[in-house]
Amino acid sequence: MTAPYILVFALLGLLVSGFLSAIAIQWDTTFQSVNPQAYASNKQTKQRFFGLILIIKKIMSGINQRKIKPSLAWRYALGELITTVLFAHAAYAIGWQLELIAVLFFICILVIIVQTDLTDMIIPNKVVAAGVIGAVMIRLFVHPLPLLHYGIAALVGSGALLLIAVIGSWILKKETMGGGDIKLYVFIGLILGVKLTLLSLFLASLFGLIGGLALIATGAQARGKTIPFGPYIALGALAAYYWGNGLIEWYLSLLSFS
Repeated sequence: MTAPYILVFALLGLLVSGFLSAIAIQWDTTFQSVNPQAYASNKQTKQRFFGLILIIKKIMSGINQRKIKPSLAWRYALGELITTVLFAHAAYAIGWQLELIAVLFFICILVIIVQTDLTDMIIPNKVVAAGVIGAVMIRLFVHPLPLLHYGIAALVGSGALLLIAVIGSWILKKETMGGGDIKLYVFIGLILGVKLTLLSLFLASLFGLIGGLALIATGAQARGKTIPFGPYIALGALAAYYWGNGLIEWYLSLLSFS
């Protein structure tokens, strides 16, 4: 794909990222103190969909009133920049293939869950359900692997994470994995297939371990406090999608060499 088309996809990512932020912000209770009338009165904390312009206005208002930390507001802006880069990279890496649709949809769902998990440590069921439905519809028509692979991957990925959660809770005597993380792997499995799903789980765990140790070492995270796993899942899933096959071949070559 030529540079002008990659730029077009970057602009598309920038446009879409605003709507992704608008979706993610519905689960951000931080903004309730800034604009309480934006929330339903029936004891719900989810914000109605107002659109990107009003959200930006609300964020800036919150900063001016010192009710919202600038770092929190800028996190949405950073998320939109990352989305733009991810769209451009997807266009560059995949090119004019139908698989590009699957990758762009994959990015959109992951961007939303990263924002909601960082904000309130929640991976919304509605977002996961939309991801699963969308992934099923896409994979019915676009599937580099046999369809059965994706169905098995959805079960294997979520099942493996469920097993880890059960064992971890039994050993540590507390919840070690949220239900949202487990459900999310149904969606990831439908996009990646069995081999890359298992690799993404390993990479997410590795990134989570490194990230957790780094946060504790720098004092940004207290020991024993739960760390949002969603961002590491997203990072592991994207790394597995783009470079997973190469990593697996490299690892197998090391085994054959030894």
